Amino acid sequence: MKKIFILVSNIVLVLAFLSAFAWIIKEANNNSELLGKSFDKAIIKWSSFPDKFSRAVEQVQNLPETFVATPESFQPINHLKNDVFVLVSFSKSNTSRIVQLKNLRTDSISKNWEIENLDNPHRRVLNPLLYHDNSIVYATIGIPGVFCIDESSKEIWKQKKIISHHSINKDHNNNVWLCTYPSLNVGEAKYDGRLRVDNRSIPYIDNSITCLDYQDGMILFHRSLSQILLDNKLEYILLKSSDASDPLHINDVQPVLKTSKYFNKGDLFISCKNISTVFLYRPTTNKIVKVIEGPFQSQHDIDIINDSTISIFNNNTHTKWQKTKDTSKNEKTLNVGPFYSEVLIYHFNNESFSKEQEKAITKNEIYSFTEGLCEKLVDGSFFIEEQNSSLIWILKNDSVLYKNVLKSKYPGYHHLSNWTRIIKK
Repeated sequence: MKKIFILVSNIVLVLAFLSAFAWIIKEANNNSELLGKSFDKAIIKWSSFPDKFSRAVEQVQNLPETFVATPESFQPINHLKNDVFVLVSFSKSNTSRIVQLKNLRTDSISKNWEIENLDNPHRRVLNPLLYHDNSIVYATIGIPGVFCIDESSKEIWKQKKIISHHSINKDHNNNVWLCTYPSLNVGEAKYDGRLRVDNRSIPYIDNSITCLDYQDGMILFHRSLSQILLDNKLEYILLKSSDASDPLHINDVQPVLKTSKYFNKGDLFISCKNISTVFLYRPTTNKIVKVIEGPFQSQHDIDIINDSTISIFNNNTHTKWQKTKDTSKNEKTLNVGPFYSEVLIYHFNNESFSKEQEKAITKNEIYSFTEGLCEKLVDGSFFIEEQNSSLIWILKNDSVLYKNVLKSKYPGYHHLSNWTRIIKK
């Protein structure tokens, strides 16, 4: 009986306390200042925490794909002695994006541009291109349109006939080269190609390379890569792909800015992920000068280091992720790997390959199944965008000089990286 009495008494006390607490909150919200203004503010803030927490959880659960979870153990590194300016893009809201020029060494911002009225919270502005007058050229991946805006984010021109994807680069005339599709004035990529194999018809997504006039966005050059392969009697390369519906998958068109012994000004390096091949193409003659294949797979991002050397970001992975089933009963297995992404250097003078920063990449397990890029900086270090995890690295002498993410306003999440561009001043 005594236990029941104590239990009932405790319940009454708890109810009395809750009633009093609720009354205090009510009075605080009515600005009665019953216990003082500071106390009212504190009690309102404390009592609203569950609502704010619920809203924060709901917001994070609904984040678009332009945000990435930051590892709990993540620790940034910054040992940079030289300025490193980069052009990045990230989400401001579901319908707007920011393009930002910043210095990685000081984490300072030089300039922002704002792109508004996007139709989808998942839309990405990839690899925007900066010009000397602070205008930028950009495209939103997956939908028609290439745009040029001035330093105040006001539109200078737009080219709505093409769909651009992956990299954007400028040539020696400042004109814009893009990865595109053959069909113009369409809303999405079409199956512009068709293979005939053993009396079977196989439709596929063809890719094109396109050049736009920097001044007004007019199309100066637009050609199907499949047609270029046909013209050069290289159409058999289409059959090497593990993806019959998307055999080429261009991801970079890198113009040559200076003539050397091995390539001419105006030539193009064209990277095709799904056939793990790099072409050196001469638009003036419609000739593929060189086909580069080798110890790389599903590569992205070609950069010209000097007059006889290029770098390749080797993703070093299957073109398409595949699961296999182990049906054997063999207790002995041959383990191969692990594989990580690589900074691969191709030397034209002896047609050989070498690797850069291999120890640091392996130690830090740097790997991007898709996308990703690398670039040699003026001090000999290498910038790497590990795109899938959206980690940014600068390595030198197999040591980490810089490691960071693009921080967002959401705790535990950072911005998805969108082909960060090194700006050399």
